[in-house]
Amino acid sequence: GALGMIVLGSRLVVRQFVEEDMELLASLASVAALHLRNVRLAAEAAERRRLEQEVALAREIQVALLPSALPSFPGWELHAGNLPSRGVSGDFYKVLARDGGADCVLLLADVSGKGIAASLLTASLEALAAGPIERGDPPDAVCSVVSRLLYARTPPEKYATAFLATVDTSTGDMVYANAGHNPGLVVRGDGRSEWLGSTGTPIGMLPAGRWGAERVRLEPGDLLLLYTDGITEAENPAEEEYGAERLEQVIARERQLSLRDLAITLETDLEGFVRGVPFADDRTLVLLRRSPLEH
Repeated sequence: GALGMIVLGSRLVVRQFVEEDMELLASLASVAALHLRNVRLAAEAAERRRLEQEVALAREIQVALLPSALPSFPGWELHAGNLPSRGVSGDFYKVLARDGGADCVLLLADVSGKGIAASLLTASLEALAAGPIERGDPPDAVCSVVSRLLYARTPPEKYATAFLATVDTSTGDMVYANAGHNPGLVVRGDGRSEWLGSTGTPIGMLPAGRWGAERVRLEPGDLLLLYTDGITEAENPAEEEYGAERLEQVIARERQLSLRDLAITLETDLEGFVRGVPFADDRTLVLLRRSPLEH
């Protein structure tokens, strides 16, 4: 498109410009246009560098919110990971030891949106949830408190799905609340599986809401998987989704692997499925397994 305009004027009634003047003018205009384009490209490059620096800083802050190391519970295995799709992530997880290790608290959340705005919301969600969790509130009560506070602080379109669970490490009894999140998956030691569905609405979506608390027992050898929809909604070139069924099959088939190897196996299967299609959403998972009894 046009970058500018050059206007020549003469005080004489008779035109004083000849064809050679036009050629000279065209040459000068070409040089000016090239300079203008270079200036614009330099400005765009500087803006990109600034945005990249901001994204890198946001990612550093976000990584600092994620656990640098997972707590240890005798008789239990843990593994968790987060892979952002855009440098910073809208996913968030926490694994906490409470009451001197008697309880293992698991929190996995997926906030609406992507990029820097989503990462800011994860930081707010982490701060709001820390107090009720450390106070010992049950999962459904934590959802209620955090949802009310988040709704009061953010626009209506900003909300988060979340799965919050408290596991008694001595008995394996787990109490959980699922705030509109993907169903958790329990794979038993013998390969049977069950899904832990929603018990309430997403956090921060409504001014008031109710969340139920469900119970399940993890026996020796049982495995719990929490994940975000960046895994199940990943698409291949035919626009087919990876899906919960395939996820269940992979986890059940490879359940005897160490949790780290199981996570690698799942990611490898996911990469093979998408066949180069970029991931549109962040991918986060939390794995918890009760160690099998020794014979």
